[in-house]
Amino acid sequence: MKYYIGIDGGGTKTEFLLSDENNRILSRTLRGSASYMQIGEDGLITLLEDGIESLVKPLQTEAEAEFYTCFGMPLYGEHRDRDRKIIKTMDEKLGQYRIKAVNDVEAGWAGSLKMEPGINIVAGTGSIAFGKNQSGESGKAGGWSEFFSDEGSCYWLGRKAMECFSKEADGRFRKGALYEIMKEKFQLENDYDLIGILEQDYIPYRDRVASLQICLKDAAMEGDMEAVRLYEHAAYELMLIVKSVHEKLKMGKGCKVSYSGGLFRTEDLILKPFARFLKPLDVTLVPPKQTPAEGALLLAKYYENR
Repeated sequence: MKYYIGIDGGGTKTEFLLSDENNRILSRTLRGSASYMQIGEDGLITLLEDGIESLVKPLQTEAEAEFYTCFGMPLYGEHRDRDRKIIKTMDEKLGQYRIKAVNDVEAGWAGSLKMEPGINIVAGTGSIAFGKNQSGESGKAGGWSEFFSDEGSCYWLGRKAMECFSKEADGRFRKGALYEIMKEKFQLENDYDLIGILEQDYIPYRDRVASLQICLKDAAMEGDMEAVRLYEHAAYELMLIVKSVHEKLKMGKGCKVSYSGGLFRTEDLILKPFARFLKPLDVTLVPPKQTPAEGALLLAKYYENR
């Protein structure tokens, strides 16, 4: 019997899926961040060992069972030496699971478009796009360092939420809902107390900064126009990332564009301006067909004999 494991690694959470050769989902589990920048290389291997064991152990599979795995790995392809080291360790410690590592955006593409030609934009903790054209050529854009890029992501918007609060607090912007939401969230007696809280408990942790996007979303829903404008800005940045892939791959008119990642849980706040900015490209915006973890399962089968 053959089994397939799909792993969607993210900066905040990681989903593991196990299926049999008949495409039946047998088990799933969730773990935390799979970014080695956050948890270290040893922490990443431990995460994989723990997640895979929790899928496989209850099965009591036969000794001759074969496993094929695709791991959508954050940061894959950005640091070649570290990639090689991590893959070597995966092969040594988890070789029986035949793990094929790809950038997590490829798993997003595979799931959202079910491996069909088109482009997928991921906007979660970070932001990146990946596409394949009719000829099977692939390309990506975005996915640079959080220090100077990740435009349109939850992390980027989390940083913008901090900036927007500071401007509303000292009068550079008109005070809106974000000011009150963040004052209540952090129980601020003095606005400047936020500096110490953020520097100690948020700024060192990428996922916590990304979580501040929720404050921005709540503010935008309450009509804070500065918050609304930031979602417009994020949508424009995401369009630019898609446009880059679209042009690199000469996708042409009618190209399907789909999406994945936590930012899209804000629904119309991001999707409406995103669709508007995409119009000049003459592409077709479509909802995702499957999750990135399900996409990783598709890729596990695809890479089985490659």
